[in-house]
Amino acid sequence: MYLKFIRHQSGGNIRRGSLYTVHFQPNEKGGYNEHSTFICDAYEIATEAGCPPALIYEAEVRRTNGHMRLSFGRGVRRSLLHLIDRDAREGFFETLLRALRSHEEVRVEVQNFTKP
Repeated sequence: MYLKFIRHQSGGNIRRGSLYTVHFQPNEKGGYNEHSTFICDAYEIATEAGCPPALIYEAEVRRTNGHMRLSFGRGVRRSLLHLIDRDAREGFFETLLRALRSHEEVRVEVQNFTKP
């Protein structure tokens, strides 16, 4: 499973962004086209060391304060994503946990939004 989180706003240890699933389809030129499907908006809650840089990370699931959250990062620079839409959150975590239980590799690409 391949996910993409695009950061929209920054503000200390909490940022807002959008989470997508990404699928790749072969094209006529021998390459691949990326197709993103919006899951929902999310809050990124960073550790005290700050947000991880924009890279690709292995994704994990953490339960904190009674909520399931998507975790990514390395070392002390880790973040938790809290999905805002309750319906999307429940369906997403059900699919994500199924993938993790079947030992499917789950990655999240983190990007910083830049205006064109």
